[in-house]
Amino acid sequence: MTVTGGFAGVHQLVILRGDGTVYASEMGQPAVRRTSAAQFTELRTLLGDPALADVPDFTMNMGAADMLQYTLQFNGRTVITDRSGDEPAIDRLIDALSAWLSKK
Repeated sequence: MTVTGGFAGVHQLVILRGDGTVYASEMGQPAVRRTSAAQFTELRTLLGDPALADVPDFTMNMGAADMLQYTLQFNGRTVITDRSGDEPAIDRLIDALSAWLSKK
């Protein structure tokens, strides 16, 4: 997941790796953290949610300013959203991945 935009010029990256580690980078400051077995299972479950198949590839409110843009790559797809749509499956995934970023 890549998070960009906003008034502050956010640029964040979160990658869940198959070995149970999460790579997170914020403004060029990388960190690698290990998930617990429960965290890894939760993330894999969210990535396997059948409801993700119904999420549009592109959901953006083109009239809004300073919103964050989330680009997610999973299961051979790329989904771009600003979370302006009602898509609970992608929102749960974004929330879970965002937990690996610092709370600045």
